[in-house]
Amino acid sequence: MRMKTRWLLLFLLAALTGCGGGGGSASTSSTENTASSNSSASSASSSTTSASSSSSSTTASASSSSAGSTSSSASGWNLSTGANSEDALSTRSFATLTLDLSTLTLTSASSDLIVGSASNGVTPVTQSGSTVLTMTEDSYGITLEATGSTPLAFALSGSYAKTVTIFSSTDFKLALNDATIQSADGPAINIQTKTRAFVVLTGSNTLTSHSTWSTRTLSDGSSMDLKATLFSEGPLIVSGTGTLTASAAKKHVITSDKHVRLVSGTLSLNATTKDGIRANDAFVMDGGSLTITTSAGKGIKVEGKEDDSTPLGFIAINDGTIGITSYDKAITASWEAEDGDTTTTADDPDPLVTINGGTITTTTTGTPYETSTDSLSPEGIESKSTLTINGGSLVINTTDDGLNAGTHLAVNGGRIYVKSSLNDAVDSNGTLSITGGLLVAIGASSPEGALDCDQNTFSVTGGTFIGIGGANSSVTASTSTQNTVSLSSVSSGTLAIRDSSGNTAFAYTMPSSATAVLLSSSTLATGTRYTVYTGGTVSSYSDAFNGLYVGATHSGGTSGSSFTISSTTTTVGSSGGDR
Repeated sequence: MRMKTRWLLLFLLAALTGCGGGGGSASTSSTENTASSNSSASSASSSTTSASSSSSSTTASASSSSAGSTSSSASGWNLSTGANSEDALSTRSFATLTLDLSTLTLTSASSDLIVGSASNGVTPVTQSGSTVLTMTEDSYGITLEATGSTPLAFALSGSYAKTVTIFSSTDFKLALNDATIQSADGPAINIQTKTRAFVVLTGSNTLTSHSTWSTRTLSDGSSMDLKATLFSEGPLIVSGTGTLTASAAKKHVITSDKHVRLVSGTLSLNATTKDGIRANDAFVMDGGSLTITTSAGKGIKVEGKEDDSTPLGFIAINDGTIGITSYDKAITASWEAEDGDTTTTADDPDPLVTINGGTITTTTTGTPYETSTDSLSPEGIESKSTLTINGGSLVINTTDDGLNAGTHLAVNGGRIYVKSSLNDAVDSNGTLSITGGLLVAIGASSPEGALDCDQNTFSVTGGTFIGIGGANSSVTASTSTQNTVSLSSVSSGTLAIRDSSGNTAFAYTMPSSATAVLLSSSTLATGTRYTVYTGGTVSSYSDAFNGLYVGATHSGGTSGSSFTISSTTTTVGSSGGDR
C-alpha cells in the first residue's frame, strides 16, 4: 500500500499497542417527523439497543472500538447512530408564514401574525403589536429576519431568480412546496443563523447557483459566509415526502457550519467544482434517498471542528439510499490532528464513520497521486479514525482505497462489495477486524491488494469473506477464532473448497486471476481435510453476493492442493501473497 506520511505516527502507535476490537450494533427507528437513527446493524459482540432522538437522552448502542477513539456519546449525541433529541421535528410547533416567490406575496396562516403593508421594500409582520419579522428586498434578493421568540415556519412556493436569505433568533421550519430558486449571484438559500433549520420537502423543488458570487456584508460590517447553493450557519435537518434537485456551478451544493441530517425525502445534488455535502460537525442519514454527482470534488465531507466541550466531526448512516459518483473521495470524515489551531488534542474531534444500515453505492473517478505539496485520494468511504460497518448493502468502486480507516476498521455485518482498480480494497492504517457479514474485496495487483492493515493486528471472529489482489495482510492467529485460508496464484473462474465427502465449504467465482486470495467462513472446520477445486459447477446455494456463494453445492472441476486445518490461519502452497 502507499503509506501516507500523515498517518505514520498513528501507524507506529497502533503497531506497538495492537488492537483487534470491533464495533457494536445499533437499531433505532426513523420517521419523517423524527430524527432517530434507523439501523439494521447486528454484531455477535454487542447487543442491539434502541436510540430514539425524540427521547430526552441518547445511549451509545454501537460503540466504536479502536485505539485512541473517544466515547460514543457527547453532549446529547450518540456518535455511533447520530441520534440527537434536538433534531426531532415532531416535538416542535411553528407559526406559519407563506411566501409566494413568484409575486413576493407574504401571507399569514396564523391569526396571531399580522402581515403589514410594504414600505420602501420592507414588509413587517407583527405579533401582539410587536414586530417579529421583516421581509426586505434588495439587489441580491429577499431577506427574512425573524427577531421574536415565537418559532416561525416559512412556506415557500413559486419561482425566484435571486437569493432567499434568512436570519432567525429561534429554530425555524423551512417548507419548500414546489419551489424553484435559481440564483444568478450567490446562494439560492442563505441561512445566516446558527439556530436549527428544519427543511421539509413537498412536491418538486429546485435550487441552483451559478458562477457569480459577489461579496456581501453583515450589519456589523463583517463579510457574510457564502459557501453553497443551500448554506446554513446552523444545523440543517431535511425531511418530507418531496424532492430537491440542487446544483452548484462554483461552490458546494449543501453546506452547514454545524451538521446535516437527512431524515426522509429525495435529494439529487450536482457540483461542478466542489463537494456535494460539506459539514463541520456531522452528517447523519436516517432515511430517504441521496444522489450526488461531483465533477471535481468530494461527495460528502465532514471536516470536524475543535471545541473545548463537544468536538464533533463524525458520520453515521443508518438507513436510506445513497448513490455517489465523485472525482475525489465519496464519503469522508476528514479531521486530522494536524488540522487543529491549538497544540492540545483534547479539543479535537474523533472522525468516526459508522454504517449501521442502508444501501450505499459509490464510484470515484480521479487518478490518485501524492507529491510534496499536493495529493488526490479518490477513496470510497474514509474515516481518519475508526470505520465501523454494522449493516447495510455497500457497493464501492474506486481508483484509490475502497474502505480506509486511520486507526481501526471493523466489519461486523452487512453485505459489502468493494473494488479498487489502483490500490487496496480494504485498507486500515491501524488494526482490522471482521466479526460478521458478507465481504467481497478486490484490490489491485502487487504491491496493492484486497485486505491490508500492514503488520498490525488482523482479527477474524466471524463473517464470510474473500479478498483477492496482489497481496493480503496476514491474519493474527492469536486473536482470531474463525478459520482463514490463504491461497496463491488463483486463476479466474469458479473456485471451490470441498471436504473429503464432497461437501462444499466455500465457493466463489473469481472475476480475474489473482496472486493472493484470502478467504474465511464458519463452514471451514478445524481438523477437516479439504481440497481446492477450480472450474466446475455451483448447482445450488442459499445466498449469492457478487460471486460469493453461501450454502453452496459444487461439483466437478479440477482438483488442486489439499490441506488440513489445524490452526485459525492456514496457508496453502506458498505465502499466498501475505505481507
